[in-house]
Amino acid sequence: MTYFLFRKHWLWAAIPLLLTSPIINAAEAETENTPNKTSPVDVFELPEIEVVSTTPVGSSGLKLKKISGNVQSIEDETLNRHEATSLPDFMNRQMQSVNINDTQNNPYQPDITYRGFSASPVLGAPIGVSVYQDGVRVNEAFGDTINWDLIPQIAISSMEMMPGSNPLFGLNTLGGALSLRTKSGRSHPGFNAQASGGSYGRQNYQAEYGGSHDQFDWYFAGNIFDDQGWRPYSPSSVNQSFGKIGWENDKTDIDLSFTFADNKLQGVGPVPQESLQQNWSAIYSAPDVTKNTLYFFNLKGNHWLTDQLKLSGTTYNRNNNSYSLNSNTGSSGGTCDTYADCLEGGFSPATFQAARAKQNGTGVNLQLTSDYKVLKHENQFVFGGGYNYAKTGYTIGTQNADFTPTFYEVANQPLTTTVNINGENTYSNVFATDTFSVFDWLHLNASANWMQAHVQTLDKMGDALNGNNTFQRLNPSAGLTFNPFDALNVKTPLQEFTTYFNYNEGFRAPTPVELTCADPNAPCTLPNSFLSDPPLKPVVSHTLETGLRGKFSAALKWNLSFYETINTNDILFLNVDTTRGYFSNVGKTKRQGIELGLSGLALDSLNWYISYGFVDATYQSNAQLFNGLGAESVIAGNKIPSIPANTLKFGSEYEVFHNFFFGGDLQYVSSQYSRGDDTNSNPQIPDYAIVNLNTRYVINKNVELFAMGKNIFDNHYVSFSQLGQNFFNNNNPTQFQGPGAPATGYAGIRVHWN
Repeated sequence: MTYFLFRKHWLWAAIPLLLTSPIINAAEAETENTPNKTSPVDVFELPEIEVVSTTPVGSSGLKLKKISGNVQSIEDETLNRHEATSLPDFMNRQMQSVNINDTQNNPYQPDITYRGFSASPVLGAPIGVSVYQDGVRVNEAFGDTINWDLIPQIAISSMEMMPGSNPLFGLNTLGGALSLRTKSGRSHPGFNAQASGGSYGRQNYQAEYGGSHDQFDWYFAGNIFDDQGWRPYSPSSVNQSFGKIGWENDKTDIDLSFTFADNKLQGVGPVPQESLQQNWSAIYSAPDVTKNTLYFFNLKGNHWLTDQLKLSGTTYNRNNNSYSLNSNTGSSGGTCDTYADCLEGGFSPATFQAARAKQNGTGVNLQLTSDYKVLKHENQFVFGGGYNYAKTGYTIGTQNADFTPTFYEVANQPLTTTVNINGENTYSNVFATDTFSVFDWLHLNASANWMQAHVQTLDKMGDALNGNNTFQRLNPSAGLTFNPFDALNVKTPLQEFTTYFNYNEGFRAPTPVELTCADPNAPCTLPNSFLSDPPLKPVVSHTLETGLRGKFSAALKWNLSFYETINTNDILFLNVDTTRGYFSNVGKTKRQGIELGLSGLALDSLNWYISYGFVDATYQSNAQLFNGLGAESVIAGNKIPSIPANTLKFGSEYEVFHNFFFGGDLQYVSSQYSRGDDTNSNPQIPDYAIVNLNTRYVINKNVELFAMGKNIFDNHYVSFSQLGQNFFNNNNPTQFQGPGAPATGYAGIRVHWN
């Protein structure tokens, strides 16, 4: 069986390579004999990051000394060194102020928090981070969620975490924005493939090929991931492919890319803590299934009108079909409250909720970048805008079910459709940003982005869910960078020293799912039911950040930053019981913190880093909220749950002897309050630490062996918790906890040639 699975997967992954074999064969000889050329037209395709883009589409870039914020830039070499299972896995193990709440217990479905703001695939999470792939925003249209399984990690050339409420990165950029750039055949020529396997039946196969011929270049990649899961009923299958074909000359660069994914993810979620104490792999109910199928075309271009004037743009079509089947406790008619009551009354003790979302987004984004000097001073001015439209068809159905002895649900009646709505989102914006160099040691920046969000819902089963809302706002930003040592002409061992200050504002419009579930008298069971609701106000964020950075040498680079973000009209999902709730504006919230980063390359082959993040997330208004246990009165100063105050990360890799590399990393996460414990009146889930090890041996220039161990000390830890009632234990209050994966190990082989 394993052999046939292996053969099927490699045939699937090889399709894009086979389709391009005529091109490859025709150009192979010339590719081998032609030196690697890198076009200056799009600097963001380079394998090494020299500049930072100030917009999602990408300008000609700015040197880091002109950037007034703690931008975290990552190259694909760093991504590969960690042998990370998924992009969230890498971010959690290295990046400052990033943490995982493992709500679904699936490597491709975690909640990511950055500076206390959420980037989650779970419908109903308060999203505060935007994500871009090659200039296109990939937050889903219906709930602004982020499906991490639809991002082709193998094809990522570089990524930047932009901090704060940067208005140039549009909607949802309350705490930050993640901008991803994909590889091209000109920047990443050659062939690479790898196969690995290990604990709990995991198999992973990857292949990529890039090349160029005259003015054309091409890049294709595929990723196959299968895992049976370490808990019952939690297998996952991820199938991704990516292709890019490009043409360029000395003035123009055009790339057409296509991302495809066909994934089936299963996770069994949090469990009452008393069940975990008896069995670490216990489940509460199953199955919980998510199926995602993505077709994403993106045409991206750059054209230099003059040596200092560049026109850039993207136009795209992104089609994502999602299906979810969630198992829940209790009868759909609400006729019994506990498991014993259901059995005694002859009612079904379980329900299925099925939701299907067909989301199609298309748009165009253009910008003009000028690098002409102003009064003989360096200056970059960018002006642009975009029009983005998305349409969603969303249906929900429910059916009663029974439990098997293993808590697996089996339906006992047909599915009944309860909701059928169409949603439309139209997002328009016009922006301008300017960076002016007063001196080589003083740079000023100012930006503004006018955004309008039009959100409309159409009820196809009546008119109760019809809605039409428009939100708009002008969001500003201003900052400066300053090198006092250069200003005073003082010689110090510090290199590239920069201090900076920045103020910016961001904006998040309510999504269709939030607008149709905002009535406390008619709570929704996400993602199951909606009613006509009062309008919500948009969230506005205000961020102040100051910091400094520099390096002593390649062996020691460092950064230190301080920030504060205040949200007004924050939107939260307030539970009225374990599964139902509603969205509401809750006044002001604040996230403030510190970030510290140390990294370097020492002793020729020792790569190392230390990342520390401190986040103090609090409510700034008194509010009457609800959780799975009832009403709670929050007062200003209460901690926001599910946000640990301290995260510390350390990692390194060293060439122990010739061609043998050994490395590891550690993540420490401090205690945190359970979701729903907004009054901070219950015990926190404890802090924890995880240690991972990895090693690789380079047999020759074409073959490499590698292995990794995760959570090698088999630490039993909890990364997520939520207050609720245990249906199987007379609805007694408890913490539903998300257990961390036990010790696992994987090994594989990697081949490559140019």
